[in-house]
Amino acid sequence: MDPKSSPPPSPEENATITTSLKPKGKASTSNKKATAKTIKSSEAARKKKKKTSNSKKVEESSSATPNTKSEKQTTPLQPQPQPLPPLKKNAKVLDKIIYAIRSLKSNHPKGSSRAALSKYLKVELDYDNPSAFKLALKKGVSNGTLLQDGQSFRVAADPIVHNNQESEEEALQINILKHASDGGTKEAASEGDNVTVSYIGKLDNGTVFDRASTFSFQLNGGEVIKGWDRGILGMKEGEKRSLIVPPKLGYGKRGCKPDIPPDATLHFVVTLKKIS
Repeated sequence: MDPKSSPPPSPEENATITTSLKPKGKASTSNKKATAKTIKSSEAARKKKKKTSNSKKVEESSSATPNTKSEKQTTPLQPQPQPLPPLKKNAKVLDKIIYAIRSLKSNHPKGSSRAALSKYLKVELDYDNPSAFKLALKKGVSNGTLLQDGQSFRVAADPIVHNNQESEEEALQINILKHASDGGTKEAASEGDNVTVSYIGKLDNGTVFDRASTFSFQLNGGEVIKGWDRGILGMKEGEKRSLIVPPKLGYGKRGCKPDIPPDATLHFVVTLKKIS
C-alpha cells in the first residue's frame, strides 16, 4: 500500500461524511421562515402595545376634557318672560294705560312717562282721547291702582325696578326756591306741554353765559337740553327752581362755544310763567 494514500473509511465514517455532505438548503429555508415569523410576531406585538398605549391616552384625554354636548343638554333652560295676555276689545281706558305701562317695561323706578303712555295708546292701541286719558290717570292714582311720581306712572301691584347706575355727578339737582301761590290747585307742567319761562344761566365760577325774560319751548320736544326737560317737569305757574345740570344732561364734552366750555356744570334759576 502506498504510504501516502489513506486507508479506506469505515462504514461509520462514511455515514458521518455522507451526513455532512448533504445539502443544507432545506434547513436554511426553514430557519429563514422561522426568523421571519419571529420578526413578524415581534412587530405585531409592538403595534399592539402602541395601539393599547394610544387607546389609554385617548381615554385619559376624554376623561380630562368635559363633554360640552352633554353639559349643554343637562343645563336647565332659563325661564322666558311670559307675554302679556291680549287686551280685551272693550277694555276701559285705565286698563289700556296699565297694559301700556307693562308693555313699555320702563327700567326707571318712577315708571313710564305721561307722554310715553299717550304715544303708546295712540300708536299701538289706536286710541287718541286726551281728556279721557287724563281722567283715567287721575282715577287710577286716586283709587290706588297707579302710583304717580312727577309725571311718571307705574302699576302699584307691580314690583319696583331700581336703577342705581346714575352716579351723583350725573344726577340733576333741583331746589325749589319759590312755590306757586295757588294753594296747589294749578296743574303741573307735563311732557308735551308748551311752557314759557324766564331764566338765568351761570357756570361754576359764576360767569353768566345766558339769560332771558321770556323763553318758550315744548317739554320733552327735543328743543332744550335734557336737564331742562327733567328740571322743569312738574313745575307750576309762578314756581321758581334752581337747577344744577351735570355735563351729561347739558352740553357734554363738546360744550357750546364760545360761552360754555366742555364738560361744564350749568347753574340755572328758572321761573315758570305760563303753561299752554
